[in-house]
Amino acid sequence: MRNLLLSVAALSLACSSSNENKRTEVGAGAGAATGAVVGGATAGWKGAVVGGVIGGVAGGAAGHILDKQAAELKARAADTKRTADGILVRLKENLIFEVNSAQLKPGADATLGDLADVLKKYPEDRIEIRGYTDSTGPAQYNEALSLRRAEAVRHALSDAGVRDEQMKAIGMGPNSPIASNSTKDGRAKNRRVELKIALVEK
Repeated sequence: MRNLLLSVAALSLACSSSNENKRTEVGAGAGAATGAVVGGATAGWKGAVVGGVIGGVAGGAAGHILDKQAAELKARAADTKRTADGILVRLKENLIFEVNSAQLKPGADATLGDLADVLKKYPEDRIEIRGYTDSTGPAQYNEALSLRRAEAVRHALSDAGVRDEQMKAIGMGPNSPIASNSTKDGRAKNRRVELKIALVEK
């Protein structure tokens, strides 16, 4: 009888452990399904990050560095702003890509080269390059296009001298719109690539 009770207890524990593992796997899978498509050199990020990539507010010496860098980037890319946790650079689709394409326009290399001239001076940067689309068309297509565009920008910055381990590319698809997708102008604003910059703390 004692052996039977022990066997039942062991079986119950095993089932509980199995169910917990399944919940963990489902949770991880759900997160991957609902989140962004991630590419790029994510494994190269090392150290604790100050600012927007992981969270928190950059202050002190890190804040002064970000202030200086934001001013330099704004001189080269008008749509640049210093945020509470880093720097945001926004690139409109029509400046760097053809419609429904991840091929950079001929003049895009010069624009991205100007940004790279600043970014490569700050090797402590960690840069999320996020591609976005509007909400028209299939979600799977938009996610893939947004990732290809983010990767195209990452490759161009890398070719211009920004270190690969500083960057990762993310395809956001139609998520996080900055304007209404019900108007032509709004959809044009939503089709963009953003650079979210934070610092790694030494």
